Amino acid sequence: MSKEQLFERRQIKKEVKNLVDKGKSKQQILEELSQLYKDKITIMKQLEVTPSRTMKSKFRVYNYFLAVLLLVVLVLDIITLSRLQWGNWIIDTNLVVNIALDVVFLVGVLLFRVEIYTWIAARAVITLLTIMAVHTEYYQIDILVFVSLTLIVVSFVLGMMLSPKLRPPRVPKTIEVNNGKNQTMNKTIYVFPD
Repeated sequence: MSKEQLFERRQIKKEVKNLVDKGKSKQQILEELSQLYKDKITIMKQLEVTPSRTMKSKFRVYNYFLAVLLLVVLVLDIITLSRLQWGNWIIDTNLVVNIALDVVFLVGVLLFRVEIYTWIAARAVITLLTIMAVHTEYYQIDILVFVSLTLIVVSFVLGMMLSPKLRPPRVPKTIEVNNGKNQTMNKTIYVFPD
């Protein structure tokens, strides 16, 4: 891939986000950007993964609920790290990595990066397995096991529920087009439901 193509993709991503945030419909954005850029596939893919403004406002409460849950887990991780007696490198490393991941995930959730929900669940499963592996030595971690289980369930449910609703796929639509010779032909276009 050339530098020009990479630059064009970055520009497309930036313009799609700006136009969606301004409240334009995805179909209008597709038509506008298709005239400016050659890479129509990237435009469509970026439009598919970017939630519209109306969808963001409609499902904002669920997204913020997950953000609050992540914030609670972050605080618990920091408290546990501060009280932990250093010695078991598995727990020490896991907590430091989890704190960094919690911050990244929290920012991603607040920015409506829907693909992050799967990574949150994966992080929670890994944390849960790590805690259960060394649970015999550290009995005070029971609350973290509970929070990790809650995080797993909530992120799976929210991911399954919000991902298709925030990012509905393109819908094929057949329209009749006049070719200029008093003949009409059917043409399939893809419409973004907003």
